[in-house]
Amino acid sequence: MNTNKRTLLWGSPLVALVAEKDTISRATLTAVLSCDGYRVFQAENLSAAISCIDRINDLAVLFADLNMPRWESLVQYARNMAPDVFVIAMAETDPGSKIPGLVRLGLQICLQKPILYNELRRNLRATIERQCAA
Repeated sequence: MNTNKRTLLWGSPLVALVAEKDTISRATLTAVLSCDGYRVFQAENLSAAISCIDRINDLAVLFADLNMPRWESLVQYARNMAPDVFVIAMAETDPGSKIPGLVRLGLQICLQKPILYNELRRNLRATIERQCAA
């Protein structure tokens, strides 16, 4: 058993959904999160992401690609279905024009692509993993 598992108090791995339109980026982020102990689902578009959210009853983290069409709808849907979900926005360029939408939707973190995994890991440890351990 992987002793590096990111788990909730009752022992289940933390569940993440990577909603990213770029196939390589989605697969890469999924692979590193999986190696770090997360149970990860992937979605390439809004429809696939909503389908995943409907099947997942313990979603802890949503990675939302801000370049995906209708990303705002995805975040709103995720928040409605899993109110405690921690949403991490990902953008290829400076998300300056999208900041009002991000704040309104309650996103705390926006990472610029390419994502540096050590930065992501630091953010996850400081937020979601600490909340689950409390």
